[in-house]
Amino acid sequence: MFKNVTRRKAATRLCKASLIASFAVAVSVGAATAQADFPTKPIKIIIPYNPGGGTDTTGRFLANEAEKYFSQPVTVINRAGASGTVGTAEAAAAKPDGYTLYFSASDALVTTPHSLRVPYSVDDFRGIAGVSYAPSSIAVRTDSPWETLDDLIAEAGTDTVIDRGHSGAGGVHHTLLKSLFQETGIKFRDVPFQGGSKTIAALRGGHVDLIGGTPGAMVAAVEAGEVRVLALSSPTSLDAFPGVPSFTEKGIDIVATVEWYLLAPKDTPDDVVAVLEDAFMKAASSDEFKAFTVTRKQESLVRSGEDIMVKLKGDSEIFGKIIRD
Repeated sequence: MFKNVTRRKAATRLCKASLIASFAVAVSVGAATAQADFPTKPIKIIIPYNPGGGTDTTGRFLANEAEKYFSQPVTVINRAGASGTVGTAEAAAAKPDGYTLYFSASDALVTTPHSLRVPYSVDDFRGIAGVSYAPSSIAVRTDSPWETLDDLIAEAGTDTVIDRGHSGAGGVHHTLLKSLFQETGIKFRDVPFQGGSKTIAALRGGHVDLIGGTPGAMVAAVEAGEVRVLALSSPTSLDAFPGVPSFTEKGIDIVATVEWYLLAPKDTPDDVVAVLEDAFMKAASSDEFKAFTVTRKQESLVRSGEDIMVKLKGDSEIFGKIIRD
């Protein structure tokens, strides 16, 4: 009797152990299958600015490169509006399944939430990859009376009022202009636009006197002899812009860089993120993408999803302090 009960208990324990082991194997296989199957439909990347600007062209080139590593198309959707907040809010609220991603420059996440009331923060996303960065800059038309940064600074204390354009209130370029004009005391009127391409078009058309923006987005206008870059917000001058000084080299303590990155909604599963990160980091590390960054006057810097989130959260703290002060 006692021996039979013991045997039944042992058999029950063995059965339970087998079931647990089988369940663990099933979960493991299921996760592996989910990762192996993704994606089974096109991947959409939201860019929160108009077509033609630096962020749009960079995001589209990255998407084209990434398609080489997927069995599905990678498409770009422009959702411009309200200084990049419309597209950013849509991306933050998207279904976290890996099929809706978000590509942008620093502004909408690290500066705008500190100056505008928006329904998202950097904590609503998780990183896929960081791909490149560039300094911000100020530029004028080539027929401008300000041929150098020193010429511009000489307007301090005069009655001159400068119409300054940028790609949206609270962005990196707006923050750069705010710091510059506060430090020098030059009078101004603020003229925001929806994205870098419209800002450059306004400068070329004579609708503003000076703009802040990424110098790479101005390449075509510079090469056409229409626009002149006066200064960079990098710590030092760059080989890509011979003869253009940094603000720091001119005794003005302004350093502000724009970083480009790809993110996903915060609850996107780890296994899906792993597939996305692998493909997009390969795309950003490709010779083709690096060559593209050279043509856009960007600096190639490939970061993992974890690393880009550390950078964005750190930048958010830094810019938040600048904006509040």
